[in-house]
Amino acid sequence: MEQVGMIGTGAMGLALLERLKLAGVGDVACYDTHAPALEDARKLGFTAVASVAEVAKRATLIDVVVRTDQDMLDCMLGADRVIQSAAPGTLVLLHSSILPQTVKAVEAAARAKAIHIIDACMTGVPDMVRAGKLSFVVGGADELVERAKPHLLKMSQEVFHMGPVGTGAVGKLIKNMLGGAETLIVHEAIQIGIAGGIPYPKALEMMRRIGHDSVLNRWQRTFDPSGRGALPKSGRNVLNKDIPLAAELARLLNTDTPITQALAAAAARVVSANETRDKL
Repeated sequence: MEQVGMIGTGAMGLALLERLKLAGVGDVACYDTHAPALEDARKLGFTAVASVAEVAKRATLIDVVVRTDQDMLDCMLGADRVIQSAAPGTLVLLHSSILPQTVKAVEAAARAKAIHIIDACMTGVPDMVRAGKLSFVVGGADELVERAKPHLLKMSQEVFHMGPVGTGAVGKLIKNMLGGAETLIVHEAIQIGIAGGIPYPKALEMMRRIGHDSVLNRWQRTFDPSGRGALPKSGRNVLNKDIPLAAELARLLNTDTPITQALAAAAARVVSANETRDKL
């Protein structure tokens, strides 16, 4: 049976600990630099320890929930840090939203000490974790992911294994990029609407109620499901007509909408590439 450690018991780490407690995990060695966060973990009945090194010495499986790339490097590398303190064979799960280059740097240092690393990035917020609706996007060797999966499923509803180490971080970042991009393009859309005489609450409610079928719900019709090429089909109207018209309207109304203009240029490239491919 794995002995579990948790480094980082802030909002997300604490929510993960609550799920582990619900799953019947008896004890977790916990550490956080913020004393109140560590106290919250202790109140759940888990063991608060004095350093990341102490977590590493006690655990065979360690969850790391820190905020930044530098936090991850500081936690994992150097004297009295995780890699120097953990026993060979320890499995460390990097849960943070960080660059894959950081993941690979940590993995290379760990490999030299026979420590195992996977990136198991979280897609959700604390309330989603507590509701059991978290998903993990994971990169790592098959056997390590299989070893981690029973533990991960105590905290989540699903584990997506994307490929080798680092691909979990890539997957998390592109997933969050998509969500952020929607907010930014909606902002530009309502700017065009305002300039065209539509109050933005009316524009937002219209778009909400009419909605749109996300390409992700029908991706096999837009992208080649065989994996032979990532170029989307351009269709008949949206990419070759509607987006260019929206960009032209934005220019005529003198709106500050650079993403819209970039989308029109990207749409033109996709349409042109499809036309070239169709001629072959």
